[in-house]
Amino acid sequence: MPDRNREAKYYRLTAAGKKQLASEHSKWRQLARAIGLLMEPAQ
Repeated sequence: MPDRNREAKYYRLTAAGKKQLASEHSKWRQLARAIGLLMEPAQ
């Protein structure tokens, strides 16, 4: 049974964290696009 007497914790991204997230998101989109091109090459 979960401990119901614990307080919830809330987290917030720092400015540096938001910058890192944007960088990782950009890398992920590039990778996903590259995989898509490999999976369905132009005809």
